[in-house]
Amino acid sequence: MSQFGAYRKALTAVTTTTAGGAAAIANPEGVPLIITRAVLYIPTASTGAATVDVGVAANATTSSDNLIDGMSTAAAGAFGNVGNPGTNGKANQVWGATQYVTCTASATLAGMVGYLYIEYLRGE
Repeated sequence: MSQFGAYRKALTAVTTTTAGGAAAIANPEGVPLIITRAVLYIPTASTGAATVDVGVAANATTSSDNLIDGMSTAAAGAFGNVGNPGTNGKANQVWGATQYVTCTASATLAGMVGYLYIEYLRGE
């Protein structure tokens, strides 16, 4: 069994601000994980001035910003919790066995193409 892993999720270009609407990822291992890096890769920017929050949450419909806080989607590029965490983002975060990583938009993400990459270590 590997002691580390990575996950990629295509973001949904939502037109609402529903918590977890852009992405909601259940813990894939079923044991506590330590997220060492979360990266938003946006090859095509949104047409509006939206931001996104990414973080560990209790369920798929709860917003969290403890990995990446308030990252603009109006510019293409790669942005992560290590170099661009925002106010509440952290470099390392525990992802509980039954928890989710959610990505929530502040406004419409229309036109955006993006991906969320998560690197982690197994806690057990």
